[in-house]
Amino acid sequence: MQNYVITITRQFGSRGRDIGVAVAKKLGIPLYDRSVLEKEAEALDETMSSLVRFSENGITGYYKMAYPLGIGSSLKQDRMYELQSQLVLEHAEQESCVIIGRCADFLLRERENVIRCYIFAPYQARIRNSIQSLGCTTAEPQRIIEEVDKARAEYYRSHTGCEVNNTRYRDLFLNSNLLGVENSAALIAGAAMQKFHLPAIETE
Repeated sequence: MQNYVITITRQFGSRGRDIGVAVAKKLGIPLYDRSVLEKEAEALDETMSSLVRFSENGITGYYKMAYPLGIGSSLKQDRMYELQSQLVLEHAEQESCVIIGRCADFLLRERENVIRCYIFAPYQARIRNSIQSLGCTTAEPQRIIEEVDKARAEYYRSHTGCEVNNTRYRDLFLNSNLLGVENSAALIAGAAMQKFHLPAIETE
C-alpha cells in the first residue's frame, strides 16, 4: 500500500495537536511536529541549535509559539524552514504519518495520498482550552492567542503565499469544540480509512 499522510494545521487553543496525536495513535503511525522536526533539523545542521534555545532569550512555555522558526537571523530561519521542508517530504515518501503544522499541507500539495485538515474552535473555547492547558489567568490566553495567531498567519503566508485558513490546500475543516479530541480524531481516522482503504481500527 502506498504511504499516506494526514496533515494538521490548527488554531492555537483548538487542541489540534492533541487531535493529531490521537489520530496517529488510532492509526498506528508516527507523528511529526515542530519539536521532532527541529531535532531532526539540528542533526542535519548543528548550527540550527541556536534557533531553538528559547530559555536563553527569556522566552519559555507557549510564548515560543510566537516564533515558528525560532530565534535568530532571517538567513538561519530560512535554513531551518528549508531543512524542515526537506524532512516533511522525506517522511511523506518513506512512511505513513501525521504531520502537524510546518506548512505540510502546502508542501505535499502535489501528492494524492494526503488528507489535509484544519482544526479550529470558537474563540471562547480556545480561551477555555488555553486556561486548562496552561493553568494561567483569564487575561493571559487572550494575549497568547493574539500573538500566536499573528505569528502563525505570517509564517504560513510568507512560505505559501496563502492565508492560513485557506481552502485551497485543505480537505477537511473541523470545529474541535463540536466533538472533542477523541471523537474528532475518530472522524479524521475514519476518513483516512475510507480514502486509503485501510483495515478497520481495533478498539481496546
